[in-house]
Amino acid sequence: MTGRRVLCLVILCMMVTYAHQAKADPGQYIQIPAQPYPVSGLRQRLIAEGKVLPDVDQSMQSDIPARYFPPQNPDHSPDSQHAAIVALPDCDDSFPQNWIAILQHAGIGVLQISPHQAHPSQAYCTEGSLDQPKHGVTYWAFDALSALSYLAQQPDIDPKRIAVFGYGYGAAAAQLAVYRHGHAKRIEQRFRAMVGLRPQCMSEMDNFAPSLLVGIQKDPFNPPAWCQWRMDRDLGPDTEPVQLELIDSHEIIEKQATRKALAVENSAPVIQLITDFLSDNGMTVKNSEN
Repeated sequence: MTGRRVLCLVILCMMVTYAHQAKADPGQYIQIPAQPYPVSGLRQRLIAEGKVLPDVDQSMQSDIPARYFPPQNPDHSPDSQHAAIVALPDCDDSFPQNWIAILQHAGIGVLQISPHQAHPSQAYCTEGSLDQPKHGVTYWAFDALSALSYLAQQPDIDPKRIAVFGYGYGAAAAQLAVYRHGHAKRIEQRFRAMVGLRPQCMSEMDNFAPSLLVGIQKDPFNPPAWCQWRMDRDLGPDTEPVQLELIDSHEIIEKQATRKALAVENSAPVIQLITDFLSDNGMTVKNSEN
């Protein structure tokens, strides 16, 4: 085993230990201003034709409760900027706290938003299907874009090194937040990369940013087959890459409305997979040159 390989394993072991031992950090409470909801091209044309249209759903304009977790080991000098991630929770408003600690320890700030609190109108864990996605995915993706715009204005954050990391249902919204033909095209900023852990693949995959999807084999509630079907249909030679990696787990997967995080989600191989992807896509100083 080479010295470099040994060093990588040691670092990974330290990160896993840190994630498990770190005390729960409540983070800094922030209210993210919602971006003005964009008027679609179709809506603009109908208005120009004199058609009377129903008002836009104003719940899209709700500010988003969030908590910011600063990096523990910033990868920058005092007069420069660090990378940041918008964390999108699962349908029950939960995001793995171990992963927040892992990302902080890697020198990345984490903004965990709560679309569930901003738009509480749906039972997100018990409604919707592949053929009839929950309308909430659109809300949550737009909230992620509002969070992106907020982070891009912070003086200590590099606006070119902001990624989105979704978990479960939040991964579905994260995919929509980088979808080239969705709301993302109307927002000035762009996410650098997208990570989906146990993703619900309910969005097309012609994206602005490279994506990594990490699924659990035989997961009945976040089936990897959905992701593969979308990839087979949407990806081509001119699209940004989408990488799908499947991991096995012998743990019992809970029911949709009561499921819990799995230990394998923050195991050393998964940590290496995700942190390597973030590094390869410019989320660390050494690889951040365009």
